[in-house]
Amino acid sequence: MEITEWDIQEVKRLKKRRLVYHNLFMLLILVLSVFYVENGGSIPVLFGIYCVLIWIITVKMLYTLMTGKEIGSKASRRVHDFDRDYQGEKRWKRRNMAETIFVSALSVGVTFFVLVVDLTTARVDFPLDAIPFIGAWIGSNVGEMVRIKKLKGQEVPVGDNYHHGT
Repeated sequence: MEITEWDIQEVKRLKKRRLVYHNLFMLLILVLSVFYVENGGSIPVLFGIYCVLIWIITVKMLYTLMTGKEIGSKASRRVHDFDRDYQGEKRWKRRNMAETIFVSALSVGVTFFVLVVDLTTARVDFPLDAIPFIGAWIGSNVGEMVRIKKLKGQEVPVGDNYHHGT
């Protein structure tokens, strides 16, 4: 197999596109949540839906950690392969393990919260209650944009993780 280098500009473009998709998804979650609650939706049901979404993310992360394969589009798999080559196998594995442990703990905590806390009397006051969500969203965007900018001019050899066109 011929060892070449990653096209950093293409990787940056793919990462930016992935960031746009994540932002659209977050916006959809926020708008649907506000719409649901403002139209008399049940808070326990809303938190139950959040719990299911977090568990789906956890299972996806566990699958990726255990198999090393990314679930998603061709572009997301290419970004995953680049990150693995860029960070190196050991660092990539440690970082993904830490992220997976954090999200797994969050999933367990949210599940515990949904099952134990009586949410039937909870009241949601938009937009004030959306501020933590929006703050985390902004922080996530800033972090990802900084990581994209750091890729400027770096050359990363294509390793065994790149699945040429798959």
